[in-house]
Amino acid sequence: MQRLAVIDIGTNSIHMVLAEIGKNLSYKIVDRIKEMARLGDGTFASHRLSQEVMDRGLAVLKRFSLLAKNKGFDTILPVATSAVREAKNGGDFIKLVRNELGLRVRVITGEEEARLIYLGVRHSMDLSDSPAMIVDIGGGSVELMACTPKRLKFVRSLKLGAIRLKDQYLKTDPPDKKMVQRMEQAVSQTIKKSLLKKKALSLRSLVATSGMVGNLAEIIYLARTGRALSQIDMAMIDLKEIKEVELLLRTKDTEGRLKIIGLDPRRVDTLYPGVLVLRVLLECLGAKQVRISDKAVREGVIYDFIQQHHEGLVAEQEIPNVRRRQILLLARRFQYPKVHSHHTAKLALSLFDQTTSIHGMGEVEREWLEYASLLHDIGH
Repeated sequence: MQRLAVIDIGTNSIHMVLAEIGKNLSYKIVDRIKEMARLGDGTFASHRLSQEVMDRGLAVLKRFSLLAKNKGFDTILPVATSAVREAKNGGDFIKLVRNELGLRVRVITGEEEARLIYLGVRHSMDLSDSPAMIVDIGGGSVELMACTPKRLKFVRSLKLGAIRLKDQYLKTDPPDKKMVQRMEQAVSQTIKKSLLKKKALSLRSLVATSGMVGNLAEIIYLARTGRALSQIDMAMIDLKEIKEVELLLRTKDTEGRLKIIGLDPRRVDTLYPGVLVLRVLLECLGAKQVRISDKAVREGVIYDFIQQHHEGLVAEQEIPNVRRRQILLLARRFQYPKVHSHHTAKLALSLFDQTTSIHGMGEVEREWLEYASLLHDIGH
């Protein structure tokens, strides 16, 4: 069984999922861990990760990697998004993580981030009511994906993340009305421009994913039912409800926002700009409601890993012996003549077994002979 730890180094939070890939190449999430490292704090204004931010991120990654290894998850796949991607010293942070922890962090583009989000959502939610729009509102960027169950139609990565907007426009508490107007105008213009040539898509549904929209859904469900949301995945929220929460967030100061039932205190300064982006997007698309998915980049990385290592994962399940599995994978990679090679190996082993009294060799040499026979034609 393949054990995999995926670490998503986001602008607001660092997430880790521990997954086991089982039979039929399906996977099971064993554990989920999240810490709000806030790598984006001040990063988009200065275009640099401060030493404090890098130390904070490194400390979280150290805890996560130790936890994964202690639980037997030795394959660790870290990916970094907007904050690290845009920082001028993002490469220094990547080197620091590699030198200190031995982790090779892959910095992904906004388009690759969107593709991975799509993979994660597509395999967990029915997208047959399509074309659909998937939106992921992160701390640094917003990814838009128009899609069907089979493919992406188009992808846009917009610099409209919640931390970025907060740093750029929300410098007073509560927010200044003129700055709020400027922020909404900038968000609306950016979204409309990105969708300008895509009106013919006739989108039929909207799916939102990210911790921000998850917290928004929790607030709405508590107000709607008086009960906590048992499962965020597949929850549905309406534009009217989104506007009501947005009004509360816009008109209250920090102390007042902290009194909103269900609001995550760690999002007290960033939830409002994220909710505004979602509301503007719904209005631009003419949508009245949005479904929530709790799947994102990390689940997409798991599916991507399964696709890229399909042959090896299948072989691992079919052939438990590691050496034999590697020999057969090598043979397949070089398109060996399967029937001929296995017949040659069978004859060679038969001759070996019939002449043991002459050569006096044992099981180790017998195994070598079999593997040599299987590979004898791959050089042609």
